[in-house]
Amino acid sequence: MRNTVVIASALSAISLLLAACNREPSVEPTGDATVFASEAIAASEDPVVDASQSADSGLSAQLDQSALGERRDPERLLRFYINALRIGDWEDAARAWTLDAQMTPNRLAEEFGGDAGPRIALGHGDSSNAAGSLFYEAPVVLDFSDGRPSRRGTIVLRRVNDVPGASEQQLNWRIERMSTVTR
Repeated sequence: MRNTVVIASALSAISLLLAACNREPSVEPTGDATVFASEAIAASEDPVVDASQSADSGLSAQLDQSALGERRDPERLLRFYINALRIGDWEDAARAWTLDAQMTPNRLAEEFGGDAGPRIALGHGDSSNAAGSLFYEAPVVLDFSDGRPSRRGTIVLRRVNDVPGASEQQLNWRIERMSTVTR
């Protein structure tokens, strides 16, 4: 069963990559894939566990936990976050946020849980810096198959730009805010 899922995931990823060669990248979600303009990231056509289910099946152990220590690639933290949401691992998803955001696993479960987990698509973001901080802002589209309206907006990541005395948490990329509106 597990090999079938792995093979299906690989075939799905290959199909997405081949299709992307002939057209411009899009931030529109396609199936359950999360697509960055800079690379295609396909989870699988049929998720093993959606964001409405718990992560106690061991899938959370497959998350890229080292992404929480990422200082160079903000998209890596976003992949970690999206995958945590897809499998309903609200604890790990909350860890991707800054402490100032006061994001809790319960808030994430209320926002993204339910009968069907979200399909989330992210576009390639833009980096900027200001007053000793680096920012990364990317477009996001959230689609729900349980009748909730789709939403569109931005997600903003931040990290301190190697300021002396900064904590480990401040030096790593974290989600600062996500703003979406109903489409």
